[in-house]
Amino acid sequence: MKSILLIHGPNLNLLGEREPEVYGKRTLRELNQELEVFAAQSQVEIVCFQSNHEGALIDFLHEHRKRADALVINPGALTHYSYALRDAIAGVRLPAVEVHLSDIHAREEFRRVSVIRDVCLDQISGGGIESYQRGIEVVLGRLVCAEVQSFLQSRPTLDAGYRFCVQVLKRHFPKYDWAGIYLVEGNELVVHNYLGAPTPHTRIPIGQGICGAAVAEEQTIIVPDVNADPRYLSCSIATKSEIVVPIQGRQMYGEIDIDSHTPEAFWENDKNYLEQIAQSLAKWRDSF
Repeated sequence: MKSILLIHGPNLNLLGEREPEVYGKRTLRELNQELEVFAAQSQVEIVCFQSNHEGALIDFLHEHRKRADALVINPGALTHYSYALRDAIAGVRLPAVEVHLSDIHAREEFRRVSVIRDVCLDQISGGGIESYQRGIEVVLGRLVCAEVQSFLQSRPTLDAGYRFCVQVLKRHFPKYDWAGIYLVEGNELVVHNYLGAPTPHTRIPIGQGICGAAVAEEQTIIVPDVNADPRYLSCSIATKSEIVVPIQGRQMYGEIDIDSHTPEAFWENDKNYLEQIAQSLAKWRDSF
């Protein structure tokens, strides 16, 4: 199982007491418990740690660097000046995301500066617990991309390669209620491999529906509310949002199609790593 370090910096032990109008009413223990549930649903383990001491945070990173796969860190005030913590994050070479409960860019001017940001994949702030959840999604997206790429380098059959891609996406992203791949056959898209409820749309003419539009337009399409998009071909009344990513190399091979029962489930991170996976699939297909 993949392991993600979840590190909280100085003063975060006072969550629930310290400026609740800024940081919320959750205690650190409650925050960690909710994130442990979120991680378990994503089939990953998180290892939580908090300290008010810069050296203790650095020691923890060093100690766990070879047993962890990624890092999500809220450095607290150390964000703004700790070059030692910045160098530790760079030194352990784990995919990392900097997170903050409050919107640091809307607060005091000194809080808008981060010496940590340049050694992280992203900085996410202002979402409360969602900042942490999105941080987990970002590093998990990086890990899944690497996992898919490594598997494809083993030269699997076409069926095995597509099946593995669908399985790993469905396993690690619980908001992906339906995950599948459609392949181009003539002027149609034909469902090849999927996990989720059976779909009535096993063959879709290119240009029709959101799936057909993504291939025809050769671009990723994110639909926050499928009921507000006239192109949507209804598969399930439970579906609320959708993302479709073309798989295009020397030719258009098909697409990755993801449905969610959650409205507005997809954000820039989903687009970024799903496009990277689509590029890996296209490069793999080009090699046949």
